[in-house]
Amino acid sequence: ALIREVFCGLGYFEVMPFTLTNEEILYKRMQRSERPGVLRVIHPISTENTVVRTDLLPLLLEFLALNRHRELPQRLFTVGDIVDSCLTHQEAAGVSTHPEADFSEAYASADAVLHELSLDYRAEESADPAFIEGRRADIIVDGRKIGVFGEVHPAVLNGFALEHPVAAFEIDLRAVPGYPGTQGTP
Repeated sequence: ALIREVFCGLGYFEVMPFTLTNEEILYKRMQRSERPGVLRVIHPISTENTVVRTDLLPLLLEFLALNRHRELPQRLFTVGDIVDSCLTHQEAAGVSTHPEADFSEAYASADAVLHELSLDYRAEESADPAFIEGRRADIIVDGRKIGVFGEVHPAVLNGFALEHPVAAFEIDLRAVPGYPGTQGTP
């Protein structure tokens, strides 16, 4: 798919995080409020798999935490289904970590991906607590927020035990004209 080619062209490596995760990873460590409509596992077999993912970015940060010992820079992306209020749609997210990762890198990467997907967007000031104030922006397409990019907040980095800055972004692929994503129930 085009989006995978774009990420690879930017030097990102694809990972495939699990569909099941937990509130700690999705919300608490990200400093985000829990979304309404989270699909919970009725009888989870562990505390690590209690909900179906509602975002991809936290799972990429978890990947970075698991690979702390690997050489820098690390640039990872994923494209996949998320579930929101029992409806499935596809999103994409990318992270980059190294000592100089910053807002400019997040903006440049998000801009390149959005440009290649032929999305006419504008960036507006964001209030997403997962990112540093003044170093974050919402991605707006046709008057609707479809994503966010920026420099990950130090408290979030601490929550995932990450030592270096992280430039990150996430995009709802429903905004891409003609994107062959699945939409429906899980």
